[in-house]
Amino acid sequence: MNIAFIIHNQAETGPYWKVLEQCAAYVKFGHSVTIFATSKTNRLQTRVVMRDGVRVVEAPDMLWGKLRQGVDLWNALVRCRVAKKLHREQPFDVVHAVDCRPNVIIPSLYMQRRLGMPFILSWWDLFGKGSTRFGKLFALTVGNIEGWLETGFRKYADGATTITSYLAARLAATGYAPDRIEVHHLGVDTSQEPLSYTDARAWLQSECGIAPNESVFCFAGTIYESDFALLLKALDNLKSQNIAYKLVWVGKHEIPTDVCAEYNILRTGIVPTMQEVYRYFAAADACILPMEVNDANAARWHSKMTDYLNAGAPVALTPVSDFPKYFKENAIGWLAASGTPEDFAEALKMALEAAPSRVQYGENARAFMKRELDVRAIAGRTLQFYQRCIDEHKGQPR
Repeated sequence: MNIAFIIHNQAETGPYWKVLEQCAAYVKFGHSVTIFATSKTNRLQTRVVMRDGVRVVEAPDMLWGKLRQGVDLWNALVRCRVAKKLHREQPFDVVHAVDCRPNVIIPSLYMQRRLGMPFILSWWDLFGKGSTRFGKLFALTVGNIEGWLETGFRKYADGATTITSYLAARLAATGYAPDRIEVHHLGVDTSQEPLSYTDARAWLQSECGIAPNESVFCFAGTIYESDFALLLKALDNLKSQNIAYKLVWVGKHEIPTDVCAEYNILRTGIVPTMQEVYRYFAAADACILPMEVNDANAARWHSKMTDYLNAGAPVALTPVSDFPKYFKENAIGWLAASGTPEDFAEALKMALEAAPSRVQYGENARAFMKRELDVRAIAGRTLQFYQRCIDEHKGQPR
């Protein structure tokens, strides 16, 4: 197949890397892939580069900073023009788009209706109705526009994938045919073996001054304010029980110095490579994922989770997204009974009590990832879905 994959994101930022990883897996299966993304800086010129065997079209955008997120019509028109040119050189068989910003939906519908190919539309996040992630003011203003974009155009797609079962049910509730929806989680490359727990722990002790007998949690990246509040309340619960721990916070996230001191948080700052990030994960007694139980988090499939498990780290988490299903069926971590700070604290406590079985939990996590969430396995399922949509599209009267 010759596949067009369209995202609104800027190249080399955020979800771009997960999309590139997935598209690179398609290339390894022998397919040709072009990703349409937004340039980080160009306002007039289009840049085309090859990355991991994938052709990346970086479309110019007249806006700046955080506004370069899929709303510039100039960006959308350039994508249409480039798509038409590339289609003439080598016809695309299918177009796969993620979410519904204007610079995604306009070129996708153009390729479907003018260039004659099936259109697959994915739903990877919830920013509109039901999402409280950015507060009530956002929900009442920009959130209403996001909600209209998220749902208003999905009926035109020939097939749909969602990142979670919650979003699949929500899409079906709009009247979209359930037999044209598939749930596809985001996977990760499981081919490289991570550092063993013993070796990673020795490295962490040297790197961060962790004592051999200290209990260590690990969290990566940024966190929403409400989820951070949940975490601190859970840590307060541990402290009230005189349970000692260190929390290694990997990556850049602003936390006041006094909060770090009060809650035994060690911040690493920006870590230059994923290999080093994985070292921190592999050294922890458990990685953690504190998320409020709400619609926004039910819709998400957090890539932190797959990275934690892929590094051979068990996880303590709240019952959000599709994670409960997997944690109930596999000994890969500790699932809180509810989203309350008290129940999350209990999951953290269980993680520390299970320290003697840490190596076995790590082996379980890696086996689970290779079996269920390897990027090539997920890519294979997506390619089958593409082929089904292509076959059905060819059978339609012209």
